[in-house]
Amino acid sequence: MTFHPVSSRFARRDLLRLLGASAAGSALAWMASLAAQAATSRPAAVAAVPSAAKSNAIIRTVLADVDPGAWSTVTLMHEHLGSGRLEPGGADTEVTNPTQDARWMTQEIAAAKKAGIGCIVAAETVLPGPDNLAYLQQLARSTGMHVIAAGAYYSSETYPADTASKTDEQIARDLVQAARLRRLGAFGEFGMLNGEAGLSAVEQKVFRAVAKAQARTGLPIFTHTNYATGARVSTDAGLRQLDVLEGAGARLANVAIGHMCCLDDPMVRVAKAIARRGAFVAFDRLTRQQQWVPDAKKVAMVHALLDAGLADHLLLSSDYIGRINTSVGEVKAYPGPLNAREGGPGYARSVLVFVPQLRKAGVSEAAIRQLTVDNPRRFLSFVPVVS
Repeated sequence: MTFHPVSSRFARRDLLRLLGASAAGSALAWMASLAAQAATSRPAAVAAVPSAAKSNAIIRTVLADVDPGAWSTVTLMHEHLGSGRLEPGGADTEVTNPTQDARWMTQEIAAAKKAGIGCIVAAETVLPGPDNLAYLQQLARSTGMHVIAAGAYYSSETYPADTASKTDEQIARDLVQAARLRRLGAFGEFGMLNGEAGLSAVEQKVFRAVAKAQARTGLPIFTHTNYATGARVSTDAGLRQLDVLEGAGARLANVAIGHMCCLDDPMVRVAKAIARRGAFVAFDRLTRQQQWVPDAKKVAMVHALLDAGLADHLLLSSDYIGRINTSVGEVKAYPGPLNAREGGPGYARSVLVFVPQLRKAGVSEAAIRQLTVDNPRRFLSFVPVVS
């Protein structure tokens, strides 16, 4: 199948249909600017760490420790890049989405780079193995994309069999070891079982372990909330997660509470409360119908956070897994194809589809840059702990 760069086929045809000629024209100009910036920002082969006189903070990619002061790239803080292969013994016997094929993923990531994305945080719901790091490093080298590896234990139904018998101290040691062996730049995603009212006892234990692991590594952490997955789910789920993390000593300036855009809360009361405590609010399921909160409502909620003066605590991403996730009720609601290889938005969906909606709603270019460049830079910056 012929590869069509997302910036040419999808953007010009489908953004015109989505937004109207005027708004799409503005979006295309912005995309061109982003692409020019991204083209000059290839991953370094050698670490570029600021001098001790300036700062000891870094952003840890799979290839290098990078100076946050030199970081000026659009960053997606929560996506899934998979392993580049079919899982041994898994249900799939043929490739059905890009994350199962390293060559296909190279095309998808290259297309995101051309669309102006400069960094992707590769979330995992397990602690990744050595093959995963090698795969992400190859993606970064071949495409010029900064890639940040992340990992954690997702929820109680997917924990390793011995999790219940381990202490939070033992789990923290496992997390720290994985972070050092696999060049993790963040812990995530980890959270709570869908449909449940709150964190179970074992999930609270894992949350405490992640907070302890953060204290021993400095790494940022991001969570999974279960909003809109059932009638029992608490509106305060995000705040409850924050309570456990803070109580265990987490540094809230490097904490992001995930999927807050899946809570249908027009006044964003919970998101405001989280942001005012110093943590980030992640609107990380954008451009998707997953959890049944449409983009129009998400745009309004973003506006409400900006109007409340909380623009510096908001992160954007799409939690994309390379295909439509039918298991959680997501429906295909996009014009044209989905993957970049077929002319769709692919991993750049946040900036190609959602950001133009923000612009159309009156969000300024300065605010858009803050949400897509400045905020993720602050969230991902940490001072490594030597122990």
